[in-house]
Amino acid sequence: MKTSSAYIPSKLLPGETELLRQLSLTRWMSRDLMQAACDFCRNLGLFPAYCQSSPDHLTRYLFWRLPQGGQTEVRSGRTKEKFEEFDRLNQEKGWKLLSLHINESDVYSAVWLSPEHFETAQAFLKAHGITVPEKQ
Repeated sequence: MKTSSAYIPSKLLPGETELLRQLSLTRWMSRDLMQAACDFCRNLGLFPAYCQSSPDHLTRYLFWRLPQGGQTEVRSGRTKEKFEEFDRLNQEKGWKLLSLHINESDVYSAVWLSPEHFETAQAFLKAHGITVPEKQ
């Protein structure tokens, strides 16, 4: 897993949370299925807290129920330059980077969250054995 210039990506921790995480992540989806799945989950009030992109352009998510008033931005399958642009814009809004995955092909997938629910989301990820990205 590569490192961006500003962050150490989220880590998937081994141990007892590994089974829960594997059961909670969606299956790997192609782009045409990914949008439909996200739209369906959004209609149920579920939003990605973590997303991964594979080297063969598949994506999977860990969905969670966003508390009322919370806002998120999810960007998967992006170049480093696009990620840095989204990160800069979200930092200007005061949003925090909740999760970051960088695959072997240097493709970035990230979730930003409005700050009022960051600790709740961080606890949700921790329960699934996923760390938040660390600033370098």
